[in-house]
Amino acid sequence: MKGGIALPQDFSKRMKSAADLVKKHSFARVISHYDADGVTAASIMCSCLKRAGIGLQATVMKSLELEVISSISQEANDLVVFLDMGSGQIENIERMGTDVVILDHHKPIRDSKGIPQVNPHFFGLDGMHDISASGLAFVLATVIDVGNWNCAPLAITGLIGDMQNLGGYSATNASIVDGAASRGLISRTAGLKLSSDRLQGMIMDSPNPYFRGLSGKKEAVVDFLKSAGLDPEAKYSDLDEPFRRKLTSLLTLRLLSQGCSSDTIDQLYGEQFVISSGDLRGIRVDDMVEMVNACGRTDHAGIGVAMCLGDSQALQDATRFRADYTSSLLLELKAIEEGAYENRESIQIVRPHRSSLAGAVCGISMQYLLDQSKPTIAVCRVEGSVKISSRGTMKLVSEGLDLAESMKACAEPLGGVGGGHKIAAGATIPLVREDDFLNSLDKLTCGQLHKGKK
Repeated sequence: MKGGIALPQDFSKRMKSAADLVKKHSFARVISHYDADGVTAASIMCSCLKRAGIGLQATVMKSLELEVISSISQEANDLVVFLDMGSGQIENIERMGTDVVILDHHKPIRDSKGIPQVNPHFFGLDGMHDISASGLAFVLATVIDVGNWNCAPLAITGLIGDMQNLGGYSATNASIVDGAASRGLISRTAGLKLSSDRLQGMIMDSPNPYFRGLSGKKEAVVDFLKSAGLDPEAKYSDLDEPFRRKLTSLLTLRLLSQGCSSDTIDQLYGEQFVISSGDLRGIRVDDMVEMVNACGRTDHAGIGVAMCLGDSQALQDATRFRADYTSSLLLELKAIEEGAYENRESIQIVRPHRSSLAGAVCGISMQYLLDQSKPTIAVCRVEGSVKISSRGTMKLVSEGLDLAESMKACAEPLGGVGGGHKIAAGATIPLVREDDFLNSLDKLTCGQLHKGKK
């Protein structure tokens, strides 16, 4: 693959077909998802099209439903590019009557003869771990013009935002990271993967990782640090190495006591990336993930795209959105820590007050707060429907859990839609069918895990 990105040969051919189709047009309608991976994918595509002199209109949205597809069909676009979505709606998209490119890493329904559907699942790769939507957009961009390698830090932001770094990088993701490093686009460092620099803020303002009894609790953090002989106002960057090791050990023990998995604990300390070129120079990729995600989850996805494209005002705005988002997230997580969840036989249910927080609340609760032996389901009622987010663990997946299958299987008979990955998926169902859905999901999940343990 041009640019040194590791992909199977047939995957590369499919990507070239998609690139050739894009280059035939003078205008493209871009549709992408609102999470960190989707926003960075949209940003990469916007940068690529701009470099190629192709006009564009981009929209970032929460979900791709039939009404949205119908609306886009009526816009008389010559080319529509779907990012981080589309494979679950292939039949409706095929009826759009226009040229379409789909770059999606979620579990597909089937391939398409008429549409270049670039999805890793068709080529022996796993969209949960091998490449994300931002990675797909980045590969397409480098096929169109190798100069688009400058977008590699955005691809890395997206794949980390989609947690594809857990357990180590796949060959494809590693080739993007290594290629970015060798080109001087990112630099590598190591340390605690926490935001802020002052010790008090690092722990108190951390929703992910979430430290039970410490996150969001100033007095508890101050007492924790003082008992360890550390000044709460001290900067991590000023600590001598023995004190850094001591703090890391204490926080690791804290996560172990919460029952966190080894993969989760491994994310506390380790390799980090800093963007070392362009308008975003000096920003940690982990901070980019949080800012982009906050923009998308607070209905400011356009600000997230602008920030990724180097707008300095958007960067300031994104920093503010991140602070607000973190504060709201900590309030939701504190409530769950104090018991605001429901246990069923095979699932555990949380009910965030804001649907935009559902995915994050669900994922963080699964990793740091709730029972590791059953998946976590977030339920939000929104305008006559119920939005469902679900998260599992790699261990549960190895035991048979497939949330993509269960979300789809439980939603469709009730007049809803569902899909995603084995470890993380979502669904939308009619409001009146909430209990039916949860009962069905509990039963199906029990069957998956019981079958996997045989």
